Amino acid sequence: MHELKAALNQIERLLYGMNYAVFLRLYGPAAPELGLSSVLKTLVSAASEPSLVAPASALQAMTIIKDCLLYKGDEGSGPLALELKTAEILSLIDKVFSSIDIEHADMVVEFAFKQGHPDYPVFWDFAFDLHVKDKRWILVGSSSD
Repeated sequence: MHELKAALNQIERLLYGMNYAVFLRLYGPAAPELGLSSVLKTLVSAASEPSLVAPASALQAMTIIKDCLLYKGDEGSGPLALELKTAEILSLIDKVFSSIDIEHADMVVEFAFKQGHPDYPVFWDFAFDLHVKDKRWILVGSSSD
């Protein structure tokens, strides 16, 4: 788990920019039989409440996450020198994907936070409930100014 958090922290550092910060959170593993609301209240915050819950595939989740991480921003905000860091960022997120074995997920659910989001999203955010081999992970990412 320490390796996963280190990889996510490194991605956050690489994506630092002018009026731009990225926040990546991995919660779990958690019990797969609990409801999403219960898991969020236990792992994220007692105020967490999901909304816009929808099934997704592992490929959809990985694509959305990579697209968000490679967001270029604009003149006033965005990651610094993204082009120079893209390969390292993709390598790190692929390491996270491999470590939690997302490609073999039994179930992937995309959701939003009705309340209790762990950060303050401005430019983009994502949240996924990932069920993989009797383990459950909540992967949340967002960017802010």
